[in-house]
Amino acid sequence: MLNGIGSSVLRNLIASNAVVTPAVNNKSAQNALTAEASTKVTFSEASDAIAAIYKIAPAQVKSSVDVTSSLQAQLNGAAHASGVGMKGLGSTLLSNLASHRGDVTLSVPATEAVDGARSSSQSALALTITTQSGVQVSLQMTRQQGGMVVELKTSGGQLNNVEAAAMGQLSTGLQKALDGLDGSTTKLDISDLMKFDTSVLKSVDLKTDLRNGNNVTQSLNLHADDQARWLGFHNGDVSIKLNTDVSKLTQAGSAAQQAAALDRWSSKFDQAASRGHGDSDMLTLFKDSFRALNTTEGKAAESINTQRVKSIDANAAKNGAISGLADFSASYQQTPVSGNPYKPEEHDTFSLNVAQKTATQTHGDTQDLTQQTLFKLKASFHTALDSVSAAKLTEQKSSQNYKYHLIDDEERSQTSVTQNKKGDLTANYAQQLTQNETVKTYQLAKLIDSVQIPHSVKSESTRSFAAAQFDAQLNN
Repeated sequence: MLNGIGSSVLRNLIASNAVVTPAVNNKSAQNALTAEASTKVTFSEASDAIAAIYKIAPAQVKSSVDVTSSLQAQLNGAAHASGVGMKGLGSTLLSNLASHRGDVTLSVPATEAVDGARSSSQSALALTITTQSGVQVSLQMTRQQGGMVVELKTSGGQLNNVEAAAMGQLSTGLQKALDGLDGSTTKLDISDLMKFDTSVLKSVDLKTDLRNGNNVTQSLNLHADDQARWLGFHNGDVSIKLNTDVSKLTQAGSAAQQAAALDRWSSKFDQAASRGHGDSDMLTLFKDSFRALNTTEGKAAESINTQRVKSIDANAAKNGAISGLADFSASYQQTPVSGNPYKPEEHDTFSLNVAQKTATQTHGDTQDLTQQTLFKLKASFHTALDSVSAAKLTEQKSSQNYKYHLIDDEERSQTSVTQNKKGDLTANYAQQLTQNETVKTYQLAKLIDSVQIPHSVKSESTRSFAAAQFDAQLNN
């Protein structure tokens, strides 16, 4: 069964007896599309910012302001917190920028900050917000054996009231993000950090790092500006990398269109988890961050509705001929687990790689657009011989009665749109799904059967759209 991101469009076309024609064949372009996240996406422990924070010696740092009893209580709460959380202290400092623009350093000595049970844990946080005028505000925190230090510094000039207010509005988003990372169930709640005013703020960067001794147990590296967004996250269970290109948002659709497209992607991720026995809790981290980075409708609507020339990407987005999302690439990989003590080389694995890429060309009075998507699933897992219940495998040969599944799926789709000089559109849709599953059956550790289960589906269709009706032009 075809369950592609564009399958709802294709099913609607088939149901309405649409004419099916060969789609534009662009194999070289399709083969060039990969789902590797941008090389810009790294983990926080690889950054100079985190390395510099860990070099801070809390015992040598003193608070730069008078610490009131209420602030001391908040400091002590933050100092004894687990993970990278600050118990609202970071949010308070950002909010206070509206009334206090000076640098702040706060320090809690080790005797108050760290007990013996957590002496091997340490954490660091670096939040950097840069304004369009070039002013930079940095919030740093480190919690080590020597104590805890929090620093808020401004460089490159002085904040004006509008800039200070814009930063204060990010305080809630920062708190949600940190609370999610510190919860009993980890969350990547970054959506509010993506909602800053790009006319006032140029970029937002958040890096967090949690360690037990020298072992990094959790890492977040988040960046957002008016050109790109990216996120790198890993812990002991999963590794996630996402990259979204927001430099050409005329191809992005309305809020409703984007929500529907993201719902379809979320459903695909869930279907893949079911097929490949993925961890639903870890996949939720990926789905939440994927939705946050790819929700861009606010700026997209402004960009589309103020177009003086109806470009093909804006016209196609307005008509719903393309996905309505900005281009992206993303990867999700669960930490491999040795699911069979008798044969530790047989790992349980699950990984996803997805991407969308859009290109446009102009030929005289006509314009062409090609939007490609890629979805790849690789997984391996053990089941009991009935393929329903979980296998109960031990180091004993007598337990080695099971099936070992290997899955390698790939789905590619291509939308090819042509726009004439009147703004009318013709869209061709092509989609191909290829699934491969190998099932190896063992009894008393002996391979008794190996079956390959291939599945392949293709679909092609076409549809016409009249020129989109844009809102009245501004400043005409």
